[in-house]
Amino acid sequence: MSFSGPAGCCAPGFPMSEAFSCLVWNVRGLNDRARRTVVRSLVAAHRPSFVCLQETKISDRVADFAIEILGTTFQYDFVPSVGASGGILLAWSSPAWEVSNVWKGHFSLSVQLTRPGSADFTWWLTTVYGPQPDIDKAQFLDELREFRAVAGGPWLLCGDFNMIYRAQDKNNDRLDRRCMRRFRRFLSELLLEEIEIQGRRFTWSSETTEPTLVLLDRFFASDGWFALFQNHVVAPLSTDCSDHCPLLLQVVAPSIFK
Repeated sequence: MSFSGPAGCCAPGFPMSEAFSCLVWNVRGLNDRARRTVVRSLVAAHRPSFVCLQETKISDRVADFAIEILGTTFQYDFVPSVGASGGILLAWSSPAWEVSNVWKGHFSLSVQLTRPGSADFTWWLTTVYGPQPDIDKAQFLDELREFRAVAGGPWLLCGDFNMIYRAQDKNNDRLDRRCMRRFRRFLSELLLEEIEIQGRRFTWSSETTEPTLVLLDRFFASDGWFALFQNHVVAPLSTDCSDHCPLLLQVVAPSIFK
C-alpha cells in the first residue's frame, strides 16, 4: 500500500465543463464482452468525468479493456484481481482533471485530483471493493483508516462496500449487527456522511424467487468535500447485465471551476 503516479492512460480528450459526474458499478467481470458493451454504452450516454468499476476480475490486458470501454478520453489506474476474484479500475477524464498522487491498497484505489488552473482546490477520490468474508472486513476498514491518516483534505469515497450500517439497508432481518456497528464506528471516526441515492432503496439483488435485497453500493464524503461541492445527486441507472445497480453521482461544480 503506497503512493505512486498513475499507471496507464488513453489519449486526452474532452474539455472542462461546469459540472462533473462519477459512474460507479460492480461490473462482475470485464472479461465478459456483454458487460464491457454495457459499460461502453453507459459512458457514451452519460459522459461521466470519473468511472469507478469494482470486481473487474482482470489482472492483465487492462489497457486493451480500458480503451474498449472508455474510448480515448480517459486516464486510469487499477488494482489487479487475484485470480478471478476482485479487481478495481478507476478512470478520470483528461485534460479536465489532473492526478498528482495514487494510493493503492488491497481493497481500494485512491487518486488526488486537481482541476487545471485551480491548484488550491484538490480532493481525493477513493473507490472500494469491500471483501465478502467477515474475517477480512476489519482489515478493509483499517486500510481506509491508514489511507486517511496520510491523505488529508476533501474526500469522496464510493464503491461496493459489501457492508451495511443500518437495518433499513436490507430487506430482511438476517443482519450481522457486529459488522454494522463496526461500519458505523468507522464512518463516525472518519467524519463521513452518506450521499443518499434518489429513487432506489437497494443496489444488489440475490436474483432468486424471493430475493435478498441490500444497499451495498454507495457514496460517502467528508465535510470538506461537501463544502467544496454543495450541489449533487446520486441517481440509479438501469441494466440487466449485473446483480448490482450502476450509480451516477452528478455534481454542479463551484464557481472556481467555471
